[in-house]
Amino acid sequence: MSFAAVEKVAGVPVVLRPRSEAPGVSVGLFYPAGSRWENEAEHGAAHFVEHLLFKGTKKKSCKELSREVEGRGGDLNAFTGEETLCLHGRVPAGHGSRLVSLLAEMALESTFPADEVERERGVITEEIRMMEDQPSMVAGEALNALLWPNQAVGRPIAGTIASVGGISRAGLMGYWQRRIQKVQPILVVAGGISAQETLATAKKVLGKSGRGTEAVPEPARRVVGKTMRVTAVAKPVQQVNMAMGMYAFGRLDPRRHALRMLSVILGEAMSSRLFQRLREEQGLVYSVSSGTHMQRDDGVFYISAGLEPGNLGKALGLIAEELRSLAAKGPGTAELKRAKDYATGQFALGLEGTSQQMFWMGDAMLTRGRVVEPKEAIEKMASVKAKAVQAVARELYQPGKICVSAAGPEMSEAKVRSAALPLGGG
Repeated sequence: MSFAAVEKVAGVPVVLRPRSEAPGVSVGLFYPAGSRWENEAEHGAAHFVEHLLFKGTKKKSCKELSREVEGRGGDLNAFTGEETLCLHGRVPAGHGSRLVSLLAEMALESTFPADEVERERGVITEEIRMMEDQPSMVAGEALNALLWPNQAVGRPIAGTIASVGGISRAGLMGYWQRRIQKVQPILVVAGGISAQETLATAKKVLGKSGRGTEAVPEPARRVVGKTMRVTAVAKPVQQVNMAMGMYAFGRLDPRRHALRMLSVILGEAMSSRLFQRLREEQGLVYSVSSGTHMQRDDGVFYISAGLEPGNLGKALGLIAEELRSLAAKGPGTAELKRAKDYATGQFALGLEGTSQQMFWMGDAMLTRGRVVEPKEAIEKMASVKAKAVQAVARELYQPGKICVSAAGPEMSEAKVRSAALPLGGG
């Protein structure tokens, strides 16, 4: 039996995973409307529009929208990424159709009241200030800008205080009409509702959805030279937060499975190499982690940590040792097996609930145009060879592909570059 079925209703792909035994229903309405589609004058528009979809429709006020779901014991939310804007929610079984109808109403019939636009402008400004007060996020955004300079994929999704302050109501409505009203969404429903009920509701409420095909965003442009690049942000805090990134692969690249194993081996668990060396053996950090951030056309492998400023060079030296070791010798047999067991186990656990299933299916449909069977994903992770992990480590660990950012007390580019010398490349 397939994990999910896909039907088309009123031109809209509807992904169905009905489970009669499930006590709840999770629904997501996915749009290719993330920040990558913004031009420079629209910086922050996608995220701003996401907020405004909660501020009233032709039929309901802002308060009525939230009460419609919360009054049934559910919750309503949304998120914006570089490539996705998603409205989603969860309700007890028996109320799934109402949630589908409500999300469609928010997406297609919002009114963008002028007073709500100005009020939400203030809310988002405070959200940006909150993020700027978190050095780890500052380091991450600085790294992103260094990797992808002067392009949408390298700008903060929420925008800046200046850009959010400069977007007009008309500009926001224009973005909404172009990227949401006129674009075909993907509806994903998982849990305690029948396929028949879902399809009947979708036919009623999504008939006005746009039929336009999604525009292709501007390709991500790398900046690769002979040496690594660094950036620094001085923040009056006690720790320095470091973020290191290396150009990797897009989300459809078959090497992504080997990249995941590399990440698990280096820094995704307490038994990982970096956690053991930097924390357990040296006591340099409280936390250190690795991961990937992939777009359709390109991506980044990153390592991040927070530590005392004087230990930055030592920590980067240990990181360099582990990267060189994996590039030179690859992982051991037992080490790779542990990484596979961890990755496949985490994947399986991540699909336990209806919300996790809904998000995974929506992401797969937007990225690949199909729902990938869990068995297929697990088999691909389990089939990764040690030589493939080694090849990925060699591909990534090149001086011209390395970027390092740091946010902390009295940080400067000269200090970061000096600390990063063990990585190689000057």
